[in-house]
Amino acid sequence: MTDAPPHPQRAHVSQDLTGTVLAGRYRVLRPIGAGGMGTVYLGEHTTIGKKFAIKVLDREVAQRPDLRERFLREARSTSLISHPNVIEISDFGDTPDGSVFFVMEYLEGEDLRVLLKREKRIEWARVRHLIVQVCRALGSAHAAGVIHRDMKPDNCFRVTRGGDPDFIKVLDFGIAKAQNDELGLTKTGMIFGTARYMAPEQAMGNSGHPSVDIYAVGIIMYELLCGRAPFRGKNFGEVLTKHMYNAPKPPRARAPDAGIPPEAEAIVLKALQKDPALRFHSMAELIGAIEAVGTGAAAVGVVDEGLAAPDQSAAMSYQGQSVARPIASASASMTAPPVTVAAAPPSGSSRGLWLGLGGLLLAGGIAAIVLLGARTPVAEPGPDQPAVVAAPAAVAEPTSPAPTAEAATPEVAGRATIHFETNVRARIIDAKDGGLRGYSDAEAGIEFPLSEQAVALRLEAEGYQTLEIEVIPNRADKHFSYELAPARPGKRSSKRSSASSRPESSNAAPVFEDEDASDLKNPFKH
Repeated sequence: MTDAPPHPQRAHVSQDLTGTVLAGRYRVLRPIGAGGMGTVYLGEHTTIGKKFAIKVLDREVAQRPDLRERFLREARSTSLISHPNVIEISDFGDTPDGSVFFVMEYLEGEDLRVLLKREKRIEWARVRHLIVQVCRALGSAHAAGVIHRDMKPDNCFRVTRGGDPDFIKVLDFGIAKAQNDELGLTKTGMIFGTARYMAPEQAMGNSGHPSVDIYAVGIIMYELLCGRAPFRGKNFGEVLTKHMYNAPKPPRARAPDAGIPPEAEAIVLKALQKDPALRFHSMAELIGAIEAVGTGAAAVGVVDEGLAAPDQSAAMSYQGQSVARPIASASASMTAPPVTVAAAPPSGSSRGLWLGLGGLLLAGGIAAIVLLGARTPVAEPGPDQPAVVAAPAAVAEPTSPAPTAEAATPEVAGRATIHFETNVRARIIDAKDGGLRGYSDAEAGIEFPLSEQAVALRLEAEGYQTLEIEVIPNRADKHFSYELAPARPGKRSSKRSSASSRPESSNAAPVFEDEDASDLKNPFKH
């Protein structure tokens, strides 16, 4: 990375703090990234001249106590971890306008997403070096009682250190869960993570165990070796269904010419076992297996879980609804002994989990995992972007072998939350009174009174044509995707969406392409 100005599409900030001195010692030089909750600036210590990255929560977002606390939790969670492969956070404080910021080391390099896009896929020897560092970082986090919960290539940053051009820094502990979690911000029953890397139990709201990070590392390994993730889909729900029910295609079958060692393939498949008790039980165990590849040691055992994928066509409705019967979690069986080779499907609580999921999905209830509640914060505009979604609370495992979904629980009346996905960060303007309703990348969406009447809005972004749209806030959660066209030289124009010239269908699904997407959480890339 250089000191060149950032890409123009990544410099949209709600309030530019360039030139401001924070806490009397950090001079803000320029913005280097912006996301749904805040902006990252390049900063400089006024006394020693050292460069830092300064992450500032947007002023509007800072008015929400829960989001403000979640932002500060990223600083606290990361500060609990002392490891060379984890980004260092050194300070935090308040901004003059009443928001908050924290200071982290400034890194020059690229994340593994960028590397993979350029290289297409990575050979095993290099993957081993990269992933062992990721595992060491996460092992240190787990030892400190912190679970990342959003591991993906975007959060693995590659820098040059000590002559090693592939030195890894793990970033973005913004939705990490501290195991003591006294503030209760990461309660059981909330889904956090990114769909493409989300463990099955995490999709059910049980993300409080290191097994979710082990699963995500398995997905990352698969993606680096094969050039693509094992599970892809047109929407969040389809991807989650595959995580729950589909066995991944073995890496050597996916990329037969990639030279993947059989032992490495076994490691990936073991990390991706549906039952968390069948995966590696710690990052140290995973590191040991990786380092043993090529030494003549026996390959790790992978259990055939006897998966049978359901008919997904009945489960992919992209509409918010609530299901009364939650599903028991398999995470209670974490203390099972190491697994060797076996052919029988898992039994006990994990079997109850998959049978329960079958009843839920076949009833069309996958949407309940994805979109719940009128006031539920949801941040999953695509399979590659992080989600914060309410899920059913865990209950005791049902004794019957095949539970069925019960009647839907009524939504909270009176409010609808709409989530906007746009190609650039856009302001959502009320066309009637000109007031700012929020931003298109708002993590919690934008609330409207529940109504069958269309609401006229404008989507505005600097350097782009204004887009006029209409939405009908008649359901608890709705998702829409729009594209703003670049402004014509010397002319500011508006364009009416063809989709908004008629009332929207209550069953219409949003545009939801399974593309690699950046949520700009990574502050060190342009």
